Amino acid sequence: MKNIRQAVILGTFAGAFYVAAVPPAVGEELSALDSNREPWQRRLEQDAQGSASAGVAAASGASPAAAPMVGGSFPRSFLLPGTQTSFRISGEIRDVAAYWFSGGIPNTSPQSTTVGATGLAEGIPLNIHVPVPVGTATATARARSTVIFVQSPAQSKLSLETRTPTVWGEARTFAQFDFAGSNTFIPGGSRGAQGTDDPLLPRLRFGYVTIGGLLVGQANSNFADPDASAQTIDFGGNFGEAGFTRIAQVRYTQPLAEWGILGALSVSAEAPETDAWTAGQGLVGSDAGATASASAANGPAINPTKASAPDLTAAWYMPYHWGHLDFSTVVRPGLRLKDGLLVDRNYIGYGMHVGGSVKPGWFGWTKDDITFQLEYGNGIGRYLASSSTFAILSNYPATPPSTAAAANNVIARTITEWGGSAGYQHLWLANLRSTISSGIGYNDLNLGGTSGICTGDTTTASARTTGTGGCGIDKMLVSAHANLVWNPVPFADLGVEYVYAHRVVLSNLKGDQHSILSRIRVEF
Repeated sequence: MKNIRQAVILGTFAGAFYVAAVPPAVGEELSALDSNREPWQRRLEQDAQGSASAGVAAASGASPAAAPMVGGSFPRSFLLPGTQTSFRISGEIRDVAAYWFSGGIPNTSPQSTTVGATGLAEGIPLNIHVPVPVGTATATARARSTVIFVQSPAQSKLSLETRTPTVWGEARTFAQFDFAGSNTFIPGGSRGAQGTDDPLLPRLRFGYVTIGGLLVGQANSNFADPDASAQTIDFGGNFGEAGFTRIAQVRYTQPLAEWGILGALSVSAEAPETDAWTAGQGLVGSDAGATASASAANGPAINPTKASAPDLTAAWYMPYHWGHLDFSTVVRPGLRLKDGLLVDRNYIGYGMHVGGSVKPGWFGWTKDDITFQLEYGNGIGRYLASSSTFAILSNYPATPPSTAAAANNVIARTITEWGGSAGYQHLWLANLRSTISSGIGYNDLNLGGTSGICTGDTTTASARTTGTGGCGIDKMLVSAHANLVWNPVPFADLGVEYVYAHRVVLSNLKGDQHSILSRIRVEF
């Protein structure tokens, strides 16, 4: 039965791949859709588009309330009666199926089809190289990591956009939701959500307003460069790219043309978070609740992380006829560990990023594209794409230190992190393309001292050999993607993708993931 089940699943994917590879009767231009480069994901006004668009003039006159609906100032929009505001509603329906040959996680709530960065790759079951008692958690996880199939429409999106001419330039609002907001508390009982139905919950991806060069709200981080991300079907993309993907911020963008300098300079103040891994709490952040056990002797449960100032970024985006370059930096002045008792320490994180794209134009392939990114920093944490990165590593205990001597034994430091990614896209036909890409992220987790994480005197041999506790922190993460995407019509696509991921934890145990994705997507 197992072999039959595998044959059916693999046959389904193979059939989708065959259909995707068959050229249509009539060639179509590539769809404007792109999993990593939708227009609203591009840094706003980073290529000096800060002023009103050319179409605003068409909306400059008043519209009587009784007037019929007329076209708006930007594609597929219409004027709201009685206003100068152009409005558009759009989105996409997306269904993604994922199959793990190995390295999958059988029980997640809700089930996820994000298999790479910020998805399930950070939890790949580890390969244990020493005998482990039958029934232990690590051995069981590895044994159950093969032949897993999931499917979800959670990545479907709904977008709302307005544009209004003003004396200060065009005012624009944009809001976008997907349906990946579900969590472990959604209804469904012990069988999970899909035991009864699939009550996917809306999640705010973007919600911002721009006027002139000013942006306020939730958008891509100014540190990130979506134009330098390889096109992947996998929602999370590659490790080694610049995060944090979407975040609340206040940003200002200044075109540099009036000074004879190419591109635009943007600066932002972004919502802060002190992200840390502590011996007592594990991975925790300042926007989370207390996770340590309460102690009658030492007081209530404590999450020692605290954020005291916004993260500050600056970026210089330069468009060229052959592609683009983007340089960005981030400073995190508000990183803090404070338990309200005897521990109160401040840290500053910083990081740098360069990204770009190149259209090589070789062999007459004018639309082929090369993308790349490099990041380096100390204490950048979430600004390196992964759900398991953090800025501070500490042996802070499960309960607050109750004496000055115990507080002095708390070791904490910001960690050095670096990453990089690259991708190449080739167009086989006007409506058939492939992208291959890969990325790597690395965390230096050497805390030092006799109380070091996984190397301290109190670390047990079993923790090192099974990757439990601090020995299971992700030290290095690698990913690779290869896909084929077909656009039968400009507003729809069908694609398949192979995804490989590799995980190395602090005790040098490793895990590997091999999976395949299929996606059907239709824009409206």
